[in-house]
Amino acid sequence: MIAETALCERGSASAEPAGAVTPHAGFDLLARLDTGPSGRRRPDGTVALRRSAPAGCFLYGPYLHLPRGWYRLDFACRAGAPRRPGQPLLGVEVIVLARFQLVWRDFTGADLAAGQGSVVFEVPAEHAIDGGNEGRFEFRFVHLGNAGLSIDAVRLEPVATPSPAPARQRWRMLGRLEKSRLARRGGDGSIAIARRMPAGRLLYGGWPYLRLPQGAFRLLVEATGGAPRRPGGSVLGLEILAGSRWQQRRGLPLAGGRALNAVPLAAREATAADLAAGPVALDFAVPGEYALDSGADAPFELRLYHRGNAALRIARVELLRSDGLAAPPRAANVGPRPGGRCSVVMIGNCQMETLRLGFSRIEALDRRFAVKYHFVQLPANLRDFAIRDLETCDIVLAQDTRLWDEFPLRGAVRPGADTVKVPLVRFASLWPFDGWNGPSDKAALAREAPNLTFAYLDGLLGRLRGEIPDREERFRAYRALDTANLVNYRRLHQLEEQRLAAMDRQYGVAIGAYILENFRRRRILHTTVRPNWQVFGLLLQCVADRIGAHARIRLPKSADALLCNLQVPVHPKIARDLGVAWADAHTRYFDRGRTVSWETYIRAYIEHYG
Repeated sequence: MIAETALCERGSASAEPAGAVTPHAGFDLLARLDTGPSGRRRPDGTVALRRSAPAGCFLYGPYLHLPRGWYRLDFACRAGAPRRPGQPLLGVEVIVLARFQLVWRDFTGADLAAGQGSVVFEVPAEHAIDGGNEGRFEFRFVHLGNAGLSIDAVRLEPVATPSPAPARQRWRMLGRLEKSRLARRGGDGSIAIARRMPAGRLLYGGWPYLRLPQGAFRLLVEATGGAPRRPGGSVLGLEILAGSRWQQRRGLPLAGGRALNAVPLAAREATAADLAAGPVALDFAVPGEYALDSGADAPFELRLYHRGNAALRIARVELLRSDGLAAPPRAANVGPRPGGRCSVVMIGNCQMETLRLGFSRIEALDRRFAVKYHFVQLPANLRDFAIRDLETCDIVLAQDTRLWDEFPLRGAVRPGADTVKVPLVRFASLWPFDGWNGPSDKAALAREAPNLTFAYLDGLLGRLRGEIPDREERFRAYRALDTANLVNYRRLHQLEEQRLAAMDRQYGVAIGAYILENFRRRRILHTTVRPNWQVFGLLLQCVADRIGAHARIRLPKSADALLCNLQVPVHPKIARDLGVAWADAHTRYFDRGRTVSWETYIRAYIEHYG
């Protein structure tokens, strides 16, 4: 699920303060959203996927900063014939800083019969830019594996305070749960099992993985049962697990037993009389250590058990946010993660966030380390979360930059915790005009920040805008690099060779050497700070070694799908002068799910910023 891995580079440019950008009467978003691996951007800009595509987030972004108020996210969606009529086929989530979930809503084919859908949400003061916070708003479209989909438009509108207030959140889970091999699934998605079948798990999981904010929830199960063999005995069991990665690493459901690091939160038994009285309810609380808000990567699993006492038919499984209810007592057996995992806090830019994801995806690391991440330029609304994490951690992994030296919460680190520095992997040679590596495009930043259309600003294009008003003439000058006071990119590359060699010596690695040996022959970085899967694997191995993980890291090439959907084109003349064989004027680059040439990208930049 790409939403798990969304890098925040598009929002990171907002580190430089700027005024709020208020959406216009309407704010079209589709062209600014990124596509996940299963989403396909058509030539007309719409995004489609097949029913058979892997379930998960297929469209997300664009990390907006918004003023206080109410908003409505409208979208046009065409859906194919659902595999399970009546079950949801699309989920839409509004989330801030990848932590604070404001809205979740799922849609069935009937909900989208008119080809339109919408969600309404409020930007509260604690996440609003006019409240002084760096609240990056993200809109995620989630394929639930039930039908082919086409998103044809997405638009954000400011609205008046809605009346009545939006309904409380609910997750319709029946179609997302796996069934046991002994059960039968009906055409409407319902699940049936005969009384004679052995007792055991009936339904389990929740795919895509279910992640929940802190608070009170209620699980509702609507079921009917036959005559019980043992009157008064349980016919159905319900259980909630936290931190359950119930799928094996190869993507298949676990055959049985506890999933990795799973912790039971709540459970109950239901008799035939309970089923006859109406939906069976199980109330539970999501504690902070497993909550989405705290940055925990702890999926929740729902399990239903057949007790072998009666035939069962499950017609509905729903999860409701129960803000009006008192949170039930926390289960007595909820405590430290099984196996006493080491608590790690990562501090840095979004490259560190990707490292956190790598730890969660590699079983040898996930089994031993519970990892949290905080942006080094810490937003005010995450300060309390960061303090709690730092006060209880065993290891702080700090990205070795000057920003760590200025990090305001270094004094909150628990006495006795180890602070381990790790390198920032970047490469300036191919992008010498990038704002990461020199003067940025200050006029573009002042005009759009913090809601940038182009995440990587070009300092030379910014300078030429003031010197050459005619856009076509400006493009020709940029293409020829025919201008005074040009950055000496050959000299810059020599400095990069020295810097990378020094990094390798300092950390006892060969990451810099690998970059220098390979960058001319193939694409091993997608942007100046985004490595490909091979370089990222070397960085992940470096981090694992520095904290004594004793694990050999081998990333598959498929991991690059999570890294490559933002590629900044390499200037053809720079590529030629540095001997880069794979990049020329015809090379294609990924940008928000479409492929573009260098010229298309640069002309779009010039046209957009004028």
